[in-house]
Amino acid sequence: MDERVAALVASSGFGAKLGEMIEVSEAGALWTLSPRPELIGNPLLPALHGGAVTAFLELACSVVVARRLDQSSLPCLISLNVQFLAPMRLRNLTARPDVRRIGRRVAVVHIEAWQDSPDAPGCAAQFEFSCIAEQTRSARG
Repeated sequence: MDERVAALVASSGFGAKLGEMIEVSEAGALWTLSPRPELIGNPLLPALHGGAVTAFLELACSVVVARRLDQSSLPCLISLNVQFLAPMRLRNLTARPDVRRIGRRVAVVHIEAWQDSPDAPGCAAQFEFSCIAEQTRSARG
């Protein structure tokens, strides 16, 4: 993971927890979570906790938007929609964020995550972020 991506990941509360488990390749386009047992939500399967998976997806998408906007901080999340299509087991989880639109105020990012094949995603999500820089939001009060 390059220094800029590492700094953005480290600036997030999720990044502090998941950062050591994340690998970023293809110039930030491909994200891999190598989960640890502490992320198990359902010990009977065992399956990863949905919140941990969602945090990973949100982090990947927000870093991609921050890099596109050339910002040094992560954008604020406006909304999210996550569909879990299959249980996420305690194996590597790979995801590829896809920026659909960056407007003056809102950025929309889709992401799919898989464990075995990109043709069989285990979850899919859409995230919407504010494109207004932190300094501008603070000045408006």
